Amino acid sequence: MNDSDFKQLLAKRKCDQPIWFALPADRCASEDDISGFEQAWGLQLPGDYRQFLKAFGGGYFALGIVYSLDEASDLNLPRINRAHPVIAQDHLLFSENGCGDFYGFKIENHQCRAEIFCFDHASAEWQETGYRNLLSFLAEVALSN
Repeated sequence: MNDSDFKQLLAKRKCDQPIWFALPADRCASEDDISGFEQAWGLQLPGDYRQFLKAFGGGYFALGIVYSLDEASDLNLPRINRAHPVIAQDHLLFSENGCGDFYGFKIENHQCRAEIFCFDHASAEWQETGYRNLLSFLAEVALSN
């Protein structure tokens, strides 16, 4: 899914399902916030996640959750990743399903791949999801029912 398709879907869902967007979002990240995180963690975030953090912040997003750089949030990206060092060893956790499973970007050569992986708590293993990027993940997980 590209940025234009995502924005059209988001506008439609906001019109059709306004209750999905009733919870307050986390503070939007600035370019300095994102660059500071990337420098501190020694990695580069996928472009669509960077754009999402700037445009929407994160936190509760429709029917999903996206970790943010808002230090006041319970869904703070650095804090959650530090709390799960074994799971996040070679992945950056960016979301969860509320049932013990996490979604993350695989880290290779200090870069987060765009593809989405899922850590299944029952098998304690990372698995491919088929989502090619954050926007396709959000379209399916957060913006559909």
